[in-house]
This record gives sequence, C-alpha cells and structure tokens, in this order.
Amino acid sequence: MRQTDQPVPSDRSTGPVIDEPAAPEVPAPRSSAEAEVPQAGPVVRRNRLAALDGLRFLAALAVVLFHFVGQTPGAMEFVWGRPPGELFPEAHRYFAFGRLGVDLFFLISGFVICMSAWGRTPRDFFISRVTRLYPMYWVAIIVSASVIYLFDTPFGHPNPRMLFANFTMLQTPLGVDNLDSVYWTLWPELCFYLTFAVVVWKGLTYQRVVIFCGLWTVAAVLAPSAGIPLLTLLVNPTSAPFFIAGMAFYLMYRYRPTPLLWGIVAMSWLLALHFLLAPHGGRNNWDTWAPWRGWLIVSTTVFFLLIAAIALGWTTWIRGRWLTVAGTLTFPLYLLHDVIGVTILHRFGDHVDPWTLVLALTGGLIVLSYVVQRLVERPIAQAMRRLLSSAEFGLKAPSVRRH
Repeated sequence: MRQTDQPVPSDRSTGPVIDEPAAPEVPAPRSSAEAEVPQAGPVVRRNRLAALDGLRFLAALAVVLFHFVGQTPGAMEFVWGRPPGELFPEAHRYFAFGRLGVDLFFLISGFVICMSAWGRTPRDFFISRVTRLYPMYWVAIIVSASVIYLFDTPFGHPNPRMLFANFTMLQTPLGVDNLDSVYWTLWPELCFYLTFAVVVWKGLTYQRVVIFCGLWTVAAVLAPSAGIPLLTLLVNPTSAPFFIAGMAFYLMYRYRPTPLLWGIVAMSWLLALHFLLAPHGGRNNWDTWAPWRGWLIVSTTVFFLLIAAIALGWTTWIRGRWLTVAGTLTFPLYLLHDVIGVTILHRFGDHVDPWTLVLALTGGLIVLSYVVQRLVERPIAQAMRRLLSSAEFGLKAPSVRRH
C-alpha cells in the first residue's frame, strides 16, 4: 500500500470527510419527554439548511484537492512521479490545508446527526445510519478493489483478506489496514453513532444531550493519559471536540444560545486546538506537515464560526436546489476520488498539463459521484431501508419450522 501523508493512529489530520450525514430535517415540536427542560425559548422552525449542504460539499472538495495537489513531497512523488515543486510550486502549500476539511465535516456531522435523530426511535436511528453509510461504502470498496486488482496502479496488490475486514467497516479495531487511506474517518463516525445511540435509546432531550456532551468531553480529556487503548479507540479524543461542538450548535439552533452551550463550544474549540497543535500524539503529524501554527488556529476558528452562523440563523437566506444536490454528492465523491484519481494522475501525469488534468479529473469525479449516487447508491439504500423496516429486531426466537 502506498505511503501517503496519512496520519498515524494518533495523528488523524490528513483523512478527509467521512460520513454522508442524513439530510437536515425541520425540528419537530418538543415532546413530553422534554417537559422538564427549563424554557430555553421557542422551538425554532426553519427550512432545510442549504448552507450545511454547501459546506460539506466544500469540505469534500478541499480534501480531493489536497490529495491531488497538496500532499507532502514524498506522497506527491508517489502520485505524480515528480516532486510538487515542479508541479505546483506555490499552490501546493495552500492546498495542503485541505486536509482540515475533515474537521469541518465532523462539526457538521455532530449538528446533523443530533438533528436527524431527534424524535426517532433507536430502531429508526439504526436503520437511517446503516442505510446511509454501508451501501455507498460497499460500492466504493468494489470499485476501488476493481481498479487496484485489474489495472496497473501504484497501490500494488494488497492481501485479499483486507477486503473482508474492510467490508465490515470495522478494520480499525481489527487492526487491519484500510483498502483506501480515506476510510479512516469512518471509524470516528461509527463510534459517535454507537455512543450517541445510548442517548437516542433513552430519548433525546435538551438535558440528555448536554450531559452526553459533558461526559464525552471528560472522556476525551482523560483518555490520552489513561493508558487504556480501548478507551482511546472508542472515545477518539482528537475528533471528539468537533462532534461535541456540532451537537451544542444544534441545541442552539433548536432552542436558543445559552451560556452553558457557549461554554461547551468554547471548551470544544480549545480542546480541538490542543490536539491540533500537540507536538506528538495529537491531530497533526508535524513530521510530515509543519505550517505556521497561526494558520491552523485561524482555520479551526473559522470552521466553528461558520457553524455558529448557521446555528444562529444567519444563513437562512442561502437557498438553492443545487446546494442540496451538492450535499448528496459528498460521500460518493469522498469515497471514490482517491484510488481512481491517483491511478489516473499516476498514469497521465507526464502527458497532460498538471492543472488541466486536476481540473478535468475533479470535474469527472463529481459527475461520476452524481451518477453513482442516483443510479446505484440510492436504489440500494432504499431497498435496504424497506428490508430493515420490515424486519424483526427483537430477540424472540422465530417460530419452529415444521417439516
């Protein structure tokens, strides 16, 4: 497998987007289970948040361009066969910040998953997450594996055993490499769903989400020094602050901003910067990428401010069907771009102008993502949703078959 600017387990800064969150829904009226919540203002009703769709597409696009233009010199030579100084002497260092698109996406994910799970049963939450993640992920594995094994690519021929582990989406806890380096972001998402499902099972309320944010923050702070690998694996300290802040922002959107919610966001912002700037064991691998720290602080702060603007209702003027469509392309684009894109760049990088090739390839991948999402992912997801919706999830034994 190639050695790119992929972070070690303690440094997850280079992986990009990871989940295609459920489409934002209009907040439902407060349930009786929230009767004990101190009045935090009337429930806010708004149309679909087109700004979120646009932001997550931009996050995915930033990651794509990072992989094609902004990786470290060693990784760029792997992709193009030439050092970045010969290809993108000035642009390279700016596109390197595209790796931070994952931070923005985790922020959005915390916001949207909390929104889409509100008022749902655990069964509904399970079905929505499974049908959102697995169909496109399985399609991506089949496509990437076909490219790797059938064509002359720089990826070699990994052990087929890797495929079986990757199909489960549990390769990280199994200690198996990702077939595609971009898959690493799926494990933090799965951990978020797993732990948040406990709150969904009890029923989402203002207090329960706030308590969940507080407990996860404490766990993220303690995990690095606890010396318990399983705890670190489940808590994902370097990713947790973004999910937590996203949930707090959603509570602002659903109710209104309060000092408590701003406190959660501020703490998450500080912890996010701590892990990003840590000299070792944090989110950024300083051995491969060491930009001016001020730009990292500014970038992370801008991400928080963007989601804050959405939570405060400052972006309701942003509308457009095209933004909704762009949002649906995020997950396919993220999962398909790396193996296909790197293979094409490696094959034609010496024959086509670099910028022409990057722009044409990116545009082609966006079109491919649209086709796959419409004609493959969506039908499979709909079929899975029908199957799971009619399935019996209880532990009651089925009736004995009579011969």
